[in-house]
Amino acid sequence: MSKSLTKKLEKELLLKHILYEKEAVAVARRKNNDDDVIFWIKKLNKYDVVHLIYSKETSSDFTITLLFTLSKLEEYCKTVSKFY
Repeated sequence: MSKSLTKKLEKELLLKHILYEKEAVAVARRKNNDDDVIFWIKKLNKYDVVHLIYSKETSSDFTITLLFTLSKLEEYCKTVSKFY
């Protein structure tokens, strides 16, 4: 599943995106929504929460990237889990 989600991310990124050609590994996804995925970005030493759209993006404003350290990711997940 990780490889499949990583390939989907790669297809969405534009040349100018911060994650373009950076190695990303899908490490988790929301159970009730497979569009929201957490990726480990080794080169940046950060996690990224991505909402996949399953198409090539046309705006450099997307794919929206939220980069986190592990501790900040844990805080973020606890906060958003209250809404789902």
